Amino acid sequence: MNSLSPLLVTPTNFLIGITLLSVVAFVLGIPIYLVFGLWALGYHVGFDSFPLINMSQNHYDVLQSFSFTAIPLFILVGDLIREAGIADNLIEFTREIIGWIPGVTGNTAVGTAGIFSAITGSNAATTASVGSALYSPLCEEGYEDDYAAATIASGGVLGAIIPPSILLIIYGAAFGVSIFELFLAGAIPGLAMLLALLAINTLISYRNDYGVTDDFGVDIKQILVRTWYAKVGLGTIVLLFGGIFLGIFTPSESAAVAVVYILVAAIGSRQITSVDQIVRACYSSILLIGIILPMVVTSILIQQSLSDLGLREVISDGIVSLGHPALIVLVMTVIMLLAGSLLDATPNLLLTAPILAGAAAALGWSPVEWGIIFMMGASIGFITPPYGLNLYIISGISEIDYLKVAKAAKWHWAGLVAVWLGVMIWYTVA
Repeated sequence: MNSLSPLLVTPTNFLIGITLLSVVAFVLGIPIYLVFGLWALGYHVGFDSFPLINMSQNHYDVLQSFSFTAIPLFILVGDLIREAGIADNLIEFTREIIGWIPGVTGNTAVGTAGIFSAITGSNAATTASVGSALYSPLCEEGYEDDYAAATIASGGVLGAIIPPSILLIIYGAAFGVSIFELFLAGAIPGLAMLLALLAINTLISYRNDYGVTDDFGVDIKQILVRTWYAKVGLGTIVLLFGGIFLGIFTPSESAAVAVVYILVAAIGSRQITSVDQIVRACYSSILLIGIILPMVVTSILIQQSLSDLGLREVISDGIVSLGHPALIVLVMTVIMLLAGSLLDATPNLLLTAPILAGAAAALGWSPVEWGIIFMMGASIGFITPPYGLNLYIISGISEIDYLKVAKAAKWHWAGLVAVWLGVMIWYTVA
């Protein structure tokens, strides 16, 4: 028995054991950051080539980056908007603009998701806010309940790509890529995804006679009224986009200014009338930050461990060896969709993106272009089973079976994938 002991405790066998244990923990529903932390700790203990002290030093270097301060601030922006009821005003504003298009309420949900995403940068906040406000009106206007839920969940994916996306901030801060350039590059693909969802909902609503369509025409008076009521939310968009794209603020500074602006404007317009609203917003933000940061830390540790093992290079070289760009794109697409369907967005971003970065470079994609492509794939993962975070959120709000909502989202999913592939082709041939 003693003669077998050295074989059983080799670093390779130890790594296999800790990997199997991590897989079991993941299947049992243990939080993903704990699973990643378990694996990373096991690797550090089993391999002397990667000192244990690196577990604290390396992720500290990333988290102390000034760019990371934008994350809690943008989360707070979203929570303040929710507490102030600004989302409802944005919904009415959007409906007034596009009310004459077939499927008006569905398109309002998608359009509001685009506007809300541009303020909060969060797919979860977008799905929850728009879902709470518009799911019941959609059903009342004749939409099938599963389709109504699927439309809202699909609109929520825009929060991952439309600036100021929190995920783009994490990508830029973690990998040293200009967040300003990421925001600039994400604008057109984000708009294309928004238009695709609007077109799909319009067609499906027209064919199935969903919803109520307002008379065609532009009522300037009503538009001005709705604009006035939505002034705080619209002002936030102008402040964020204008400040960032004109070079007046960094993303972190723009988020801080937006927090102050919303507080002053919402208090002045009596949309925030008590300290309790501000406290609830801060508390909600702290809870979400407490979820995101551990995932960032443990994902960075996993990324470093895989790099030390050489697996990143092996996987990347294997994909590149396929030779033909179409095959490389196909394999990368499958990997991104699979990872997006199984992992939460943050660990998916920090774990999968660097593994495929070498293959992306071989296709001629810059780090900024790769960030946009990966984020589009990650956003589609929000409505891709079996994980599909947005599907879970709207399923909880609507009390509809998860798989039923996922099935109803198939055409939205197909449209987003088509836009995604189009962007990949554009970046490859440009």
